[in-house]
Amino acid sequence: MVSKRERLQILVREIRQDIEDYKQLRSLLRHQRELLQRRDSQALEQHNPRQNALCQTLARRAKRRGEILESLGVSADNGGMDRLIKALAAQSQKPLLALWQQLGSLVKECQLENEVNGKLLANQKALLDRVLNVEQANQLDYGQPA
Repeated sequence: MVSKRERLQILVREIRQDIEDYKQLRSLLRHQRELLQRRDSQALEQHNPRQNALCQTLARRAKRRGEILESLGVSADNGGMDRLIKALAAQSQKPLLALWQQLGSLVKECQLENEVNGKLLANQKALLDRVLNVEQANQLDYGQPA
């Protein structure tokens, strides 16, 4: 059986790993935006699986973090982490709080990067749809593409 202290150590270690992985995800999202702007579909086909794999790793770790929080008697959310931090000895509170806040900031940055990429992709799709609709309308009107 894993002790409470060992679970806390695992939690801290995985938060640190998440921080590194979210930094990597932020870079991948920025690179993805460059590829989208260049409309480089071949590079995107190579890029996206790496990004998706990293997202899956982060999701697994977040799930495990929730399980650890629940095993420590708090809820598996921000409120639970806040309660856990407040329950720690003073010398342990500050470092864990700093890590948790850094992780939260990185998550928000990645969400914003992803939103920008999503809007860019939606705009490209809308443009392509308009072009295709004009082409289809021309075929209907004249029987042949212009």
